[in-house]
Amino acid sequence: MNRPPARFWLIPAAVAALRMLPVLSLRGTPPEGQSFIGVSYLPKDFLAYAAFIRQASEHGSLLLYNPFTTEPQAPRFVLLFHWLVGLGVRVTGVSAIDAFEWSRVPLVFLFFATLWWFLRPLLPDRKDRLAGALLVGFAGGIEGWLRPFASALPEAFAARMLWETSGLQGWSVFAGFYNPLWIAALILAMRILRPLLFSARSSPGALAAASATFVVLFCTHPYTAVGVLAILGTGSAAALLGRRPFDLRTPLVRGAALAPALLALAGLTFWQMQEPVYRASSGGVFGPQNMSVLWYPLTLGLLGALSVAGARRWLESQHPFRFEVLGWIAAIASLHWLPWVNGYKFVFLLPLPLCILAAPAARELLSGPRRGLALAAGIALFGGVVFQTIEGVVSTRDALLPSPARDLVSDLALRPAGNALLPPVLGNVLPAYAPHKVWMGHWFLTPDGAARKQAYVRMMKAPGAAPELRKLCLEQEVRYLAVLREHSARVAHALDRSIVERVEFGGLMLFVLGAPQKPEDR
Repeated sequence: MNRPPARFWLIPAAVAALRMLPVLSLRGTPPEGQSFIGVSYLPKDFLAYAAFIRQASEHGSLLLYNPFTTEPQAPRFVLLFHWLVGLGVRVTGVSAIDAFEWSRVPLVFLFFATLWWFLRPLLPDRKDRLAGALLVGFAGGIEGWLRPFASALPEAFAARMLWETSGLQGWSVFAGFYNPLWIAALILAMRILRPLLFSARSSPGALAAASATFVVLFCTHPYTAVGVLAILGTGSAAALLGRRPFDLRTPLVRGAALAPALLALAGLTFWQMQEPVYRASSGGVFGPQNMSVLWYPLTLGLLGALSVAGARRWLESQHPFRFEVLGWIAAIASLHWLPWVNGYKFVFLLPLPLCILAAPAARELLSGPRRGLALAAGIALFGGVVFQTIEGVVSTRDALLPSPARDLVSDLALRPAGNALLPPVLGNVLPAYAPHKVWMGHWFLTPDGAARKQAYVRMMKAPGAAPELRKLCLEQEVRYLAVLREHSARVAHALDRSIVERVEFGGLMLFVLGAPQKPEDR
């Protein structure tokens, strides 16, 4: 019998309910004079997701442009998940943010349905499979118990610990479920890894489906595709070297099956990179933001210890996929720790194989006759969920905009599409709510974002910056310009006859510009 027991579905139901509590907390009342930004978790990135979703809902096109720069560009972004959610917005009429946030619920159930299928060759015993699903749903480390005491640590160390052990890094599957995009990526990753890595022999149809799914994964979340390639390569190499007799045929067949997908993606990437704006705002795999394995005692806790015990069992019993799973762990540990790789992008791929290895040992421990030990183990394994949920609610309710800023965004959402020059925070927010491109917005998607931020501050404050501001508005065809009211007189003098409307929003001033005048016409 391959179907999961009825009680299995309580796991995704509980996971989805807990992960949606931060979203539901937004139904409360914000502090006076403030408005909720409207997204749970990591607003700067969730707003960027919403911007692409809103764009897809309006145009329906699979090819999307970058709304966080006003440079002329051809649409080259292919983001399948954002596009699908955008189509949902188009059909239902809900907001892009609500569609993205609530997509988490069906995705969680789809993830666990896929997980039960994925675990079948790895955990043949149904009780172990159920224990594995329970670990996947809720197990984590002990960092949540220690983070409240970070203030007692040296400031530099505390800051690093709080960032690197944050649930936003995805140190547990539950933590990673804050991001619907990651859930979708994990579902696709399992659909690829089982036929290509965890099947004794896959049919040609299964191999072809895995290859096509890899293309879908790359167009959904490229970093997961890179991680899956590393898992396939390291897992296959470990199996090749560890097994006797030496079998080269299996990895060659799997590599050949994946080759068409890699060739197709190489062609797509080459075409995309011919577009200057896409080229300037893509990339990011290489960089210094790695995550140290030295945090494992905190971020993995008892789950890490149980996975080590499980690995010893798998090696002693010669589990048929022992080398592949250990290769998976080695691949992701290397990716997230290498000093020249932005490893934080890959951490969320690590917990799943640990839960698989730990499942039999965890089942025995949690169901053993020593009730006190089982209770302590349960708290150590699953207690982090409480801290992560509370942190999610608090951080969501702390993501605020002054009400005048929200009113300005609402006003712009009703105006015809045009290029906008706004303070950095508002530049990150506006494309999620309105069809405008901003000269400066998201930290990653705005080319030369740090330099543009400095230029904006200079143009607002420097007495002699009026020519620079006029030139920028002319070259970038700026239609909407928002500034702090304390800078409004200087800006009004600089732009003068280009201004056709002025609207005040508390401490902000919105200038609506007509056709900018060329310098020789002034």
